[in-house]
Amino acid sequence: MFVRLATVADIPLNEVRSFEHDGERIAVYNCNGQFYATDAICTHSYYDLGQGGYVDPDDCTIECPLHGARFDIASGEVRALPAYGPLAVYAVKIEGDDVLVEL
Repeated sequence: MFVRLATVADIPLNEVRSFEHDGERIAVYNCNGQFYATDAICTHSYYDLGQGGYVDPDDCTIECPLHGARFDIASGEVRALPAYGPLAVYAVKIEGDDVLVEL
């Protein structure tokens, strides 16, 4: 089921924002105009990636500002330690100005 988490304008180019839905934190990314969604909580240390995470537009990764763990935002795969496990990823679609995430 797709749920509306944001509007396109809520997530500036090459940035991330986190949203809560049914008690879960979901990070939504705008990397070079393409939207992605993952779990918002870093698998290394309980930190919300939407609270200051750095989106690298060159490779569409997110860096956790707490300890520098990096994840591929399309696949959720770990790209740099100290993260030990991937992030869950969610399908995203845009309808009009709405960002919908399949949860």
